[in-house]
Amino acid sequence: MNKKGQFGLIVFFLILFTILIVGFIAAMSMGIIDYASDTLLPVMQQVGVDSGDANLSSAMNYTFGVVDTTVQAMPWVIGFAYIMMLIFSLVFIKVYNDNPHPAFMGLFIMLAFLLILGSIIMSNMYQDIYSGSDEIATRLQEQTLLSYSILYSPVILGLIAFIAGIIMFAMGSENGGSL
Repeated sequence: MNKKGQFGLIVFFLILFTILIVGFIAAMSMGIIDYASDTLLPVMQQVGVDSGDANLSSAMNYTFGVVDTTVQAMPWVIGFAYIMMLIFSLVFIKVYNDNPHPAFMGLFIMLAFLLILGSIIMSNMYQDIYSGSDEIATRLQEQTLLSYSILYSPVILGLIAFIAGIIMFAMGSENGGSL
């Protein structure tokens, strides 16, 4: 018996939950790296002149200045990559090219419920850190695209699961699925 559709359900929800966790970790990591970069850059730019003729402040400005510019642009790149991963998770459904039996709709609804519950937990953890007044919270508030995506992840992931359910179950008969 063909069990490809049932496996695809589980893998799809694992992909979505992994994207959520990776986005959370990436946002927190970028906040910490941004804070470290903003702390190190002024110190490195004031190193001064070496005992010889080498101006270390100028050399540090070329190295750490470029790194700081890259770090300041990374939240938008990571936010865009997070959104693209969510969009391309729907492509997984079409590429997998097999539809589950309608009897597995209950499994799909249960996995969607667990995904939304997990994204609520992750969103609440992120909001607790985001709404603080410390340096990391300030850095997270500067990451508008990624922060918005993580804070509203229950709605976004619920919508993606709803669309995926339509693609999987409603389009099965016209694509020659296993109905």
